[in-house]
Amino acid sequence: MWKTIVIDDEQLARQRIKRLLKAYDEIDVIAEAQDGGKGLELIHLHLPDLIFLDIEMPVLNGFEMLAKLTHQPKVVFTTA
Repeated sequence: MWKTIVIDDEQLARQRIKRLLKAYDEIDVIAEAQDGGKGLELIHLHLPDLIFLDIEMPVLNGFEMLAKLTHQPKVVFTTA
């Protein structure tokens, strides 16, 4: 099972990603965040295996957030 967090500032984008991921039994979406600051907190709290990450977000963009991580999950960028 892949513990997964979805991080995107657009609610509709987060909902769509979660809906698409429901087709994969091995992916468990355990949390979601609307900005890089909250995403960073959730990653430190949950230590996910995988994150779906937008690049342009408030507080910290995707790259700034990744630079601050001590836990390194696999990353799938989800950006328009």
